[in-house]
Amino acid sequence: MAKAKDYILPGFMLLASITLLVIGVPRFLAELMLVPGTPIYERISLGETISDDDLEVLEQSRLQAIGFVDHPRSYTDLGLVYLLKARRTSDPVEKLRYADLAVENLNTGLGLAPLNTFAWLRLASVYILKGETFYPDAVEAWRKSVATARFEPFIFTNRIHVGSILYPAMSSEDITLLRAQTELAYNWNRGKIRTYGRKNDLLRWIKFLGPQTEDAQRYLSK
Repeated sequence: MAKAKDYILPGFMLLASITLLVIGVPRFLAELMLVPGTPIYERISLGETISDDDLEVLEQSRLQAIGFVDHPRSYTDLGLVYLLKARRTSDPVEKLRYADLAVENLNTGLGLAPLNTFAWLRLASVYILKGETFYPDAVEAWRKSVATARFEPFIFTNRIHVGSILYPAMSSEDITLLRAQTELAYNWNRGKIRTYGRKNDLLRWIKFLGPQTEDAQRYLSK
């Protein structure tokens, strides 16, 4: 006759298997839902222009993923979708609605994973869209983006751009930080910084915030 102890190990293994299934299957399904939108997200990250249909695919893939797992990436990606939609619409009511959705999803994602330097900068951009009343919130988000990754080449130009908009709302400490970021960006790749400045009518700001050496000022004036 089998003894109670003979059932302990099989029972434990069965419980462990069920636990792994409960935890693993939703996560696997969530990752599966992310797949259609991931190439679109990567194209956005590379600075490519995407269609409204692409944005819809990215949005739906993230919403479906959230249906399985509360993953911070899904929320922050949704925040990016709504930021782009807010920028694209000319309807002020729609712009505000999308901006509010972007703030909500970015804050949710950042609450789960607060070290996402890209999401903090996007949050700063959304607050700028909402108007000057929200500039203090934008400065705080910009500051946290720098604090989470002081050297991040992929968003140096965007940090400078957002910082130049927020300059009037910045404290002296923030301005010092913005100047340090601009100089860091210039020293990392001065050609890219100059090209971005020309393309976005930002050269005067880069000259003002960047290195004040004669060589740097001359280079940025070419």
